[in-house]
Amino acid sequence: MRLPSIGKILLFGLGGLALLGLAALAVSEYALRRAYPLHPERAAAAGPEAVAEGRRLAKLYGCTSCHGAALQGLRYNDDAGLVRNYAPNLTLSAAKYSDTQLAQAIRQGVSPADRRALWGMPSATFAAITDGEMAALLAFLRSFPPAGKPTPGDNPGVAARIAVLRGMMLPDGGRNSDPARAGTQQPAPLLVAAAARHPPRDLGPLHQKGRHLAMTICAECHGSDLGGDVVEGGPDLILAGAYDRADFVRLMRTGVAAGGRDLGLMSAVARDDLRVFTDEEIAALHAYLVARANAGG
Repeated sequence: MRLPSIGKILLFGLGGLALLGLAALAVSEYALRRAYPLHPERAAAAGPEAVAEGRRLAKLYGCTSCHGAALQGLRYNDDAGLVRNYAPNLTLSAAKYSDTQLAQAIRQGVSPADRRALWGMPSATFAAITDGEMAALLAFLRSFPPAGKPTPGDNPGVAARIAVLRGMMLPDGGRNSDPARAGTQQPAPLLVAAAARHPPRDLGPLHQKGRHLAMTICAECHGSDLGGDVVEGGPDLILAGAYDRADFVRLMRTGVAAGGRDLGLMSAVARDDLRVFTDEEIAALHAYLVARANAGG
C-alpha cells in the first residue's frame, strides 16, 4: 500500500483549514448581520429644563466617554488585530431617527435602520433607564445640531470573528461572571436578555434608588447582578460593603480608594464621569451596596 506523500498531506490539511476558515467567516458574518426584533418604546416629553439633567446623565452613563463631548463619535478601540471600534456620530443619528427609535437603540441595543445588533453598546445597563431619564437624555442629545461626519463602521479582524463565534457557541452559564464567557463578544440584545434574567438583589423599597443606580451605572463593569464580570474586569461589588461613607464619597468624587489606592479604570471613571453624582445619589448607592454585602451579595 502506498502512503500519501507529505506534500499531499499538507495540501489536504491546508485545504481543510481554508474550508474551516471560510465556514467561520460565513457564520460570524451571519452573527454580525443578524436582524433582531424591535419592541415598542415610550418616549416621554421633556422641556428645555431637561437638557441640563440629560447632560449630567450622559456623563454618568459614559455616553460622552465613547461618543465625545460634542457627541460626534470617537474611536474607542484601536486593536488592528481585533477590531477598530468607532462610536457613531449621535448628532447625525438624532437628525435621522425619532425619539422612539433612539430609545430602541439605547435600551434594546438594536439599530432602528436595519435591526442589526449594536455591538459594544452597553444596552444591558441602559435597559433599566426610566422614561424620565430617557427623556432628559434625548433632550440633551437633540440640543446639538447635526455636525461632523459619520464615523466608519466596524471592521472586525480574524481574532474578533473568533471571539464572536465563541460567544455564539458558549452558553450563558447563569451569572455575568461565568468564566466561560471570558474574552467573548456578544451582541447587545443577547446581553440585554441575560441581564434581565440576572438582576441585582432587590432589597426592598428603602434601597430602590440605590439599586437603580447600580443597575444603570455600576452593572456595565461589574455584571448585571453586580457579582463581577470577567469580560469587563469589574469585581463583585460585595467589596463595597467594607467602605464607610466617607471613603465611598471620596472614591466617587476623586477616584481615590480606601488607603489612598488607585484602582485603575475604576479610579479613572470616577474622576471623569462619576464625579457628577449628587450627594443624595452617592448616599443611596452606598446604602444599597452595604446592605447587599450584609445580605451576602
